[in-house]
Amino acid sequence: MKHNELVIDGYNLLHKLCPASAGTALDELRRKMETTLRSFQLRRKCSITVVYDGSGIRDSSFGNTLHTIYTASSKTADAWIIDYVKSLNTSRKMVTIVSSDREVTLYGKAYGAKCLTSEEFIGLLEKSRPPAGKNDRDYNSKYTNGFLDSNEVKKWKHLFESGR
Repeated sequence: MKHNELVIDGYNLLHKLCPASAGTALDELRRKMETTLRSFQLRRKCSITVVYDGSGIRDSSFGNTLHTIYTASSKTADAWIIDYVKSLNTSRKMVTIVSSDREVTLYGKAYGAKCLTSEEFIGLLEKSRPPAGKNDRDYNSKYTNGFLDSNEVKKWKHLFESGR
């Protein structure tokens, strides 16, 4: 599934992806989730906006690419996401909403957005993780640019020359 832009119901995904344990600060859980999302974003080369119910905290970004929005105290993340999708007009089909909130997904679909539940998106995150033992930086640089490093070229060359 191609995602040009993901709009994520922040706390909805957070509570499913990073269940709180005793003594774990909410800021720490958000950072953990946002780091996971940033890795996904690097692999998929898509725009991601995470929307949290908030108290008017300013928009921020993670490395200038993962956008986080804290709504005004008078507006929920759900309402923000619905209003955002309504405002997109013809480009909304390029947006995928990630939320398990039925109202958000019903409105999103009605306005032409693709929708994934938080659980479906977590499955997508799991499938897109680098293999065990590989870190994101090595995996991203090695497998997303389409080029082989010199060691891989030598291995392939050896395979072809040996006649296997």
